Amino acid sequence: MTRPVTVGLDGSPESRAAMHWAAGEALRRSVQLRLVHAGGHPYGDALVRDAVQELAERHPDLPVTTDVADAPPAELLVAEAGRSDLLALGSQRLSGLGGFLLGSVGQATLARAEGPVVVVRTGQEEENGDDRRPVVLGFSLRKGADEVIAFGLEDARRRGAQLRVVHAWSYPPTYGYVPAAMDPTCGAEICAAERHAVQAALAPWREKAPGVEITEEVAAGNAAQPLVDAAAGASLLVVGRCRNRPGGVGPYLGPVAHAVLHHAACPVAVVPH
Repeated sequence: MTRPVTVGLDGSPESRAAMHWAAGEALRRSVQLRLVHAGGHPYGDALVRDAVQELAERHPDLPVTTDVADAPPAELLVAEAGRSDLLALGSQRLSGLGGFLLGSVGQATLARAEGPVVVVRTGQEEENGDDRRPVVLGFSLRKGADEVIAFGLEDARRRGAQLRVVHAWSYPPTYGYVPAAMDPTCGAEICAAERHAVQAALAPWREKAPGVEITEEVAAGNAAQPLVDAAAGASLLVVGRCRNRPGGVGPYLGPVAHAVLHHAACPVAVVPH
């Protein structure tokens, strides 16, 4: 059975942006769009009816299903993410240089969802049509993340876009706390070794999708900053989330995913692995 693209609606401009982005994604995947609203509010049915009408006017060939549930929002959204191709949520833009704000429901959903969740900002909903800008993928050599790579590669294939793989590395602890004081050739050697390892890890994926152009960028330092920089010209940024928190205690989003969700200028997909 084909799984839908699902979006959580709460009546905000952010959730409306997520709805229109998700509509474009559902059309690209040739699947249903599912609209869900939770919380038992009296306006829920009217809100969903208005959304269905708006979508019918803009996308008459898009099949849409709905659910208005008297349930805690995060609980409903986590369940929907587990039975959808992806779940789309809206995120509020802060003024000035503050970045983006993800509410408590969104954070709880992202930390617990068993399927991909895409966070969309207002103003990005019109960019998901024929969007062939690169798909950026945050890549780690130290964690098994086949689901993350597969998601990014398939999204790039559907868009006819380049997959831009970004990998950040840090100096090993044996180099001490002042890497700049070392022989500068050491950094170049480590970077070359990391790049070679990334290319080797991506080789099987290139064979699986020969029609997708895959490029690699390898940088020293914090993983979040090069991803935020790359997102400025991207259609989608894809990062992973470990299902099991280090130490085995509770849901876990991770510092890189948390940083890019608050600062990346394009929609962000968080894929559990």
